[in-house]
Amino acid sequence: MPMRRSDSASSRRIRANAQSQNSRVSGPLRMPTTASKHRSDAELNATREIAGSPKSPARKSAIALSALLALFAFIECWLPLKTTIQIGADEGFELAKATLCLDGYQLYSQVWNDQPPLHTLLITQILKHVSPSILGPRLATSVFTAILLASIFFISLRLNGLLVATLMTGLLIASPGFIELSSSCMLEIPALAPAIAALCLLLVVPQSKWRIAEILTGILFALALHIKLIGAILLPLAALIIWLRLRTAASPIKNISGSLIVLAASVAISFAATDYLVDGGAYLRHFQQSWASHFASTKSFEYGSPGDRPFDWSILLKNWDTTIPAVVGVAFLLGRVRQKSTAILPLAWLALTLIVFTSHKPWWPYYYIHNAIPLCWCAAIAIAFAWERIRLRRTIGLIVLLGLFAICALSWISARVYLQVTSIRNSSQTYSSLVLKQINRLKPFARFIYTEEPIYSFHAGIPMPPNLAVVPLKRLWAGDMTNARIATEMANAKPEIILLKRTSTDTPFNDLLASEYRPIYEDGKHRLYARKTIVKQAGF
Repeated sequence: MPMRRSDSASSRRIRANAQSQNSRVSGPLRMPTTASKHRSDAELNATREIAGSPKSPARKSAIALSALLALFAFIECWLPLKTTIQIGADEGFELAKATLCLDGYQLYSQVWNDQPPLHTLLITQILKHVSPSILGPRLATSVFTAILLASIFFISLRLNGLLVATLMTGLLIASPGFIELSSSCMLEIPALAPAIAALCLLLVVPQSKWRIAEILTGILFALALHIKLIGAILLPLAALIIWLRLRTAASPIKNISGSLIVLAASVAISFAATDYLVDGGAYLRHFQQSWASHFASTKSFEYGSPGDRPFDWSILLKNWDTTIPAVVGVAFLLGRVRQKSTAILPLAWLALTLIVFTSHKPWWPYYYIHNAIPLCWCAAIAIAFAWERIRLRRTIGLIVLLGLFAICALSWISARVYLQVTSIRNSSQTYSSLVLKQINRLKPFARFIYTEEPIYSFHAGIPMPPNLAVVPLKRLWAGDMTNARIATEMANAKPEIILLKRTSTDTPFNDLLASEYRPIYEDGKHRLYARKTIVKQAGF
């Protein structure tokens, strides 16, 4: 028995030594393969997270979105929204219409208007019930901006993860003109916000047999279109999302067709219902007014033509900090389309906006936001991918290259945001405007004011002649308004106050100005005239 125990212990020691030796021999041979496999899996997972549809923790997502919205609110707090006379280029038109509506004038039949009425109604109600100053309408735009930022955040979060969502939203806030546009009473962001919220809803809400997502999406699109028809360019993206969601369903053609029909019906019915509720159907009855302004051929060349204002390609160079990574992002997404079909959405969005806005004339600088959204998305995807490559491989050359790019880009972005904020803060303010003080002396004796800058009509609280309140270049190009007609309208209305830019010397109503008006104030920017019949009454 002792001999057997010794043999057994010896056998166990021999087997253990053999296993230990095998482990030492085979270990080093297997380790590179295992490490390589782990690294390959990590890179694959990172790629899937950027191009696919990961699930980010809700708490982290909420913190990131809250931080981004807080950043936007912080920037807004630095802007004198209540006292800056004008921020956005077309702010004067929107507020001049609201001023006339407050005085009881009707859009389309009395006040020329080439846009849907919902935004004007909203601004009028804010001025009437919330804030009579310009702060209320501008804060309304800020609210729409928050909806826009939240919507694009959730879209990219759903498809690409938290890092991409955070980067995309931050890049958009810092994009050219965004601070100005989000702080002014203009149509672009209020029209974009519900349209992009509709796309977000279509992505996030689960598919049901009642097609609730399609119905709600149609309602939001109808509201967007009732602010500005430009939201219609995003409808193909809604159709693309429906295809992506239902292409693998049991009966894809039937399901996709049904969802598209429900979406189209929801948009049409909601649009008609909104038009009836807002102004009794006036917009659809006067739709020719809007159509002619946007799509009629040029009939008058007194003020140039739409062809004089093509897309400004230099804006992509000015925004190189986003354009360069966006190009990389496009290449990355093109290589992932077959693996992840959702990668086609940012590509389609970017292609759609580039085709529309590079070919459409006239092009205005505030249109850039339409290009900026998908551009920032593609750029965020590229930056996130580069970050994952650095984190996994730690290549010195790549780290140095991307580090230098990040330093340059962040410096450029910071300077751009700073200049936008500084430009607004240094703009003319109501409390220091001498011309507004002179107009206020004339206000008790004035029924109308005519000004080349309609924003002064709002700040003075004096309406413009209804048919002259909104005279954009496209109305002049379409021939609806000409110099001869301006002279006729001025002769008929004879506004008590006329405010011209100091550079305006040759107006269509020079004869009327010389015979019935007297100059009472002039500075480096303006010349103010009053009718001779009220000059003495006003104490001049």
